[in-house]
Amino acid sequence: MEIQLCMRTTAMLISCRTQSGTLHSHEINSIERLTDFLNFYQALDYDLQINQVQYRFKQTGRCGRKEFPKIILEKSGYALTTELTLTQISDLEYFLQQHPANTYYLEIDTGIYQLSN
Repeated sequence: MEIQLCMRTTAMLISCRTQSGTLHSHEINSIERLTDFLNFYQALDYDLQINQVQYRFKQTGRCGRKEFPKIILEKSGYALTTELTLTQISDLEYFLQQHPANTYYLEIDTGIYQLSN
């Protein structure tokens, strides 16, 4: 008897318009690719699509360098202790599904980003 495991893959697309007006868009399949995109394309805000759900993604501050990105839930203007260290890109989708909210914060590399839908 053969058993097949079906792993769900996260389809993630990030895009931004740089200050020069050029539109950049890439499929993201790892935390490293997300970090590379954010570091390479400096923009005021980004559009992030995760499995057909649109999010606005913008840098709001700086932090000390993080070995692994972290996502934090915000409710009523306060960051809650509900957080998750992101070791793979599917962790982001999992957190968003498990903790529905309008606003999240991500600490990625040395940036703090607000994620909202």
